[in-house]
Amino acid sequence: MSGKIKILYILSLGTIGGAEKFVLSLCRNYDKSCFEVTLCVLFSGGVVSDEIKKTGHEVIMINMRNGFDFIRVFKLIPIIWRRKIDIVNIHAQNPLSKLCCILSIRPVIIHTDHGVTIGSKVKRKRRVVFFNRLLTPFIDRFIAISEAMRRSLNLRERVPHEKITLIYNGIEVAAISRSASNKSELKKSLAIAPELPVLGMVGRLVPEKQYPLLLESLATLKRGGTLFSALIIGDGPQLEYLKEMAHNLEVADRIKFLGQRDDVMELIDIMDVFVFSSSGEAFSITLLEAMAKAKPIVAFDVEGINEAVVADKTGFIVPFGDTGKFAEKIKLLLESPELAERMGRCALERVNARFNLKNTIKEMELLYNSLLQPLKKIA
Repeated sequence: MSGKIKILYILSLGTIGGAEKFVLSLCRNYDKSCFEVTLCVLFSGGVVSDEIKKTGHEVIMINMRNGFDFIRVFKLIPIIWRRKIDIVNIHAQNPLSKLCCILSIRPVIIHTDHGVTIGSKVKRKRRVVFFNRLLTPFIDRFIAISEAMRRSLNLRERVPHEKITLIYNGIEVAAISRSASNKSELKKSLAIAPELPVLGMVGRLVPEKQYPLLLESLATLKRGGTLFSALIIGDGPQLEYLKEMAHNLEVADRIKFLGQRDDVMELIDIMDVFVFSSSGEAFSITLLEAMAKAKPIVAFDVEGINEAVVADKTGFIVPFGDTGKFAEKIKLLLESPELAERMGRCALERVNARFNLKNTIKEMELLYNSLLQPLKKIA
């Protein structure tokens, strides 16, 4: 084996999501003198796959119609062979795509699991768990992006401890923290009064994000007389349901459903508090981005979140489902700007020290090289 190490990343979708944003960051920042990256998108493309293409990397669309599209997914085998791929790093949960990588024989196979953890309120589908267990012996290494995911891979997917490497997701902290927005103009464009406190959450409008609990907390906050404007940034199947719920809770006048936005970092900039009502995450990129923007966090005490947020230091974590306590902590931060600023600074320090993308890439490059070392000796 000589020359650059050829890596194939596999994503389910090319739209904005945690796994997708992470792969985009990797494509932008890995050592291009040592690694050559190709991306395969199993289903449909989107903003992220378009951005990866703009960076000069080859993006291949498989265009699977469903999870059992045998004909299209088997395109992966000739793709791996013709491009002489050394490492396939799968960031998707489609069992057929894993099987194709295994059947291609050629590459080292790594699976990075960005899905739900074993402690999440939303459970992984049984058939996915079944196929994961079946294929585990043929995967060379699993990357756990949190301690919660390491435990889940071992207990739920039955992956041996020695096959799991913990590498936390990382973000471009310096770039995010330096980016600035015209806060007064942005507030004006959103019809938010200059002096009105802003809180917000970013994420797909899906059951696992538990937006109904956030709406109940905001309703409690409003009934208590706290003035605020809340931004919900993201799209998804629950949009109309959540709008109706906000209306029924008489809090719709305080909430702006902004949908999918290209200016997420600017919108986080105008927030005084970042809220996160998720029922569990493997590890949240969005949460790290808010910390890089020096925002104090209010979230539920669930897996994947309590590894990022340090209770009472970088924000508050409250028992899952306790909307009263959730509202209480938001109110405390809105009414105590000095506390909010101090927690925000601590959040920035923590994300820079522990979850910086530079460290993540360094750890991944070391892993790639260690897995290829035996093959280099053979070659």
